[in-house]
Amino acid sequence: MKNSIIALLSIFLIVPGPALSWGWPWTRDMFSQPSHKAQEDKSPDMPIGIVPNKGKPIHIRTRAEAAGIQNSIPSTESSLTRGKIIFNTYCTVCHGETGHGDGTVGKKYVPPTDLTGEYVQSKPDGDIYYTITYGGLAIMPIYGDAIIPEDRWHIVNYIKNVLGKKTVTQ
Repeated sequence: MKNSIIALLSIFLIVPGPALSWGWPWTRDMFSQPSHKAQEDKSPDMPIGIVPNKGKPIHIRTRAEAAGIQNSIPSTESSLTRGKIIFNTYCTVCHGETGHGDGTVGKKYVPPTDLTGEYVQSKPDGDIYYTITYGGLAIMPIYGDAIIPEDRWHIVNYIKNVLGKKTVTQ
């Protein structure tokens, strides 16, 4: 009798009923489940008929080609204010607040171009836009992936009209 009770108890502990086994740690219901990994799936296709809301992107192949591009943003007070905000966010670290190339990084490493000097101020707007988009000739990084095209034009207005001290249109 004692052996049969031990055998019955052993069977009960080894093979519990379904209600008791749901919470046991070796159940695999959480382990065997579908998972989604964003890197494994291809991105969704662009819907047909979509029109960009920021206008037609400018594709410039060379610096010479960029010189002929006209600034699409007039240099108004709001443009200069926006240009200053973006300039302070991305450019001040190297070029400094006044654009003389005396920013924190500019002092420590190779000084960047003085944006107030004749070299930059005599450049066409499209050339400065190209430099912001594709980087400088030597050490300026590419900002085309970080700054939207409209804000690049605001920076050009700020460089030309505030740092270069030209007049602002009303």
